[in-house]
Amino acid sequence: MQPRFKLRAGVLALLCLSNGNMSFAEESLPEIQVKTTSGNEQQATEQSKSYTVKSSATATKLNTTLRETPQSISVMTRQLIDDFKLTSINDVLDLSTGIKVERAETDRTYYTARGSDITNFQIDGLGVPFPDGLLIGDIDTSVYDRIEVLRGANGLLSGTGNPSATINFIRKRPTSSFQAKVDLTVGSWDKRRIDADLSGPLNAAGNVRGRLVLSNQNRHSYLDRYSQERNVAYGIIEADITDNTTLALGHTYQQNDTNSPMWGSLPLLYTDNTRRHYSRSASTSPDWSYWNTTNNITFAELTHLFDNGWKLKTQLTRKEMTGDAKLLYVYMNEDRATGTGLIGWPGAYRDSYKELIADIYVSGPFLLGGREHELVVGSNWSRSTYDEHEKAASYGTTAITSFDSIGDLPKPNWIPGDFGSFDIKRLNSYAAVKFNLSDRWKLTGGANLLSYEHSGIAYGEERETKAHDKVTPYLGAVFNLNDQHSLYASYTGIYNPQTKLDRSLTPIAPLQGKNFEAGIKSELLQHLNTSFSIFKNEQENLAQQAGTIGPRTIYEGIDVTTKGYEFDISGEVSERLKLSGGYTRLMSVKGKDDQNVKPYTPRQMLKLTATYQVPYIEKLKIGASVNWQDETHVDINNVRVRQDSYALVNLMANYEIDQHWSAAVNVYNLTDEKYLTSLMWANGGQSYYGAPMNASATLTWKY
Repeated sequence: MQPRFKLRAGVLALLCLSNGNMSFAEESLPEIQVKTTSGNEQQATEQSKSYTVKSSATATKLNTTLRETPQSISVMTRQLIDDFKLTSINDVLDLSTGIKVERAETDRTYYTARGSDITNFQIDGLGVPFPDGLLIGDIDTSVYDRIEVLRGANGLLSGTGNPSATINFIRKRPTSSFQAKVDLTVGSWDKRRIDADLSGPLNAAGNVRGRLVLSNQNRHSYLDRYSQERNVAYGIIEADITDNTTLALGHTYQQNDTNSPMWGSLPLLYTDNTRRHYSRSASTSPDWSYWNTTNNITFAELTHLFDNGWKLKTQLTRKEMTGDAKLLYVYMNEDRATGTGLIGWPGAYRDSYKELIADIYVSGPFLLGGREHELVVGSNWSRSTYDEHEKAASYGTTAITSFDSIGDLPKPNWIPGDFGSFDIKRLNSYAAVKFNLSDRWKLTGGANLLSYEHSGIAYGEERETKAHDKVTPYLGAVFNLNDQHSLYASYTGIYNPQTKLDRSLTPIAPLQGKNFEAGIKSELLQHLNTSFSIFKNEQENLAQQAGTIGPRTIYEGIDVTTKGYEFDISGEVSERLKLSGGYTRLMSVKGKDDQNVKPYTPRQMLKLTATYQVPYIEKLKIGASVNWQDETHVDINNVRVRQDSYALVNLMANYEIDQHWSAAVNVYNLTDEKYLTSLMWANGGQSYYGAPMNASATLTWKY
């Protein structure tokens, strides 16, 4: 694959500019004085170098300390991402408390938390559910300062109170002084990656600032025939129009080109219902298959700070994802003796998914009863359109002579097939107020008013669903025991329109229910945040897989009650030791008549990362991460397929050569664990194996 832009020339040109007469020039920096007026009250984690943050606005848009946020929240900071070279969102969420990354295929991923699918992704607090609750392709982390994970329902701001989690990507922002960084990485399976990040003022006054992030990654894989190229470009300009008004304009481009991706996975049984095992490199993709995706996100923000402490912020975002793929879905089972029995279903697809999102809100303090409180009121409008054009093989399906022959399967001739088109409109109006009832008592209440229309054509039939003025309530209380410890409790309504299809290939009815959470949070030492929470959610019409129709997964709506508890820790134990991680225990995920629901979801997960600055070798930092889950299973044709409990251990070491240069080594899956990536699609009898032990080395230059 050929890169769509050449990073080397761009990086060299920008580095040359930094030595010219532009305001990036080093000699002009001491004279620059910049007043921050962007309204971004939270410090960037790349500046703090911490494994935690002091505050977050993900839950309510009110900038609240983690201890006074009445829900569980974890923050994966820039320092943690850099230490463990977490270059994709899947890498990050693998180490995030309570999140299970369900790699159903190589290029499509689901995410679950607390027994439910995650359907809310946001960027800087703005976003709508992504299609079908799955990610196509990948999301590179080079663009983001941190990733915040709010566990539990977030119906207040999203309008879709799914009791799993909300993933909020916080972009990198321009800095008031010039800085530059270049990473060069090589790794297993011919991995080659370059990252360049430049930021600083664009004029002598410093009231116009810019940032440019470029990344290119090429890699082969442990999987047969699989390879991928990823290109990323992100640019943003911030301008202080007045002392109190800031305008930001930016664009993110990401392109993923994949050769021989898996569409579906490995059939796990033989025709006699005995378990089939494969080498870790086994793949169901032929040489001619590919899946290319392109994502473009353009955004504008206007923030005004009033003299009385109030803030007005407007955001406009346009997202567009296009896909081009030729794929092979392999299903049925192989006869142990003859090698026959597998069926191949080729498909060619061109997809386009577009979103236009507008958000406006005001927030600030007000006086009542002699005390100062906070209020936020806003509205969010979005329109999403999705178009899919499908072509089928001229022969329909084909019998595969043996599993080993899949790679050489001839490329088919294509004929027009199905067409799908959807249009989704949403309007969310929201309000939240935080009452400081006393120095100890804080009460946050609010509601979201949602209206939506979902119409389109799928599989030759027109479909339409509407809802108006659906209210999702939110209530949270915090009691500060002292300066370090707080008790909290919260209640959130659940309402989530669903796009997954039932056996009649029509969308199942909206998910509804209630979410409860209570716990204790602490701020220990100087920069260590801990929390312990218990939670319960009751859901009606939760989508559960009910099998497949060809390559299409179908679902049924069930009633489910989930109970569990969670522990989370992040920050600095000492100047040398940093920690991040947590433990999740799902005590029960029960359906009707106490049926055990979603057994492919781990009931226990432990995530822990730690780094340590070595004494007497002050420039050396070492660290490790552990991702453990207990046993999961699924029943296929009355045969129970199990994935035993396993732990993935990663190591890192970073040595600072001097103030500009450093070198790092990272090792992943140290114990070479062999495991199935997910049993989520195993109702259809399929899964595949995760990567064996691998490593990378990175050389970093920074200024």
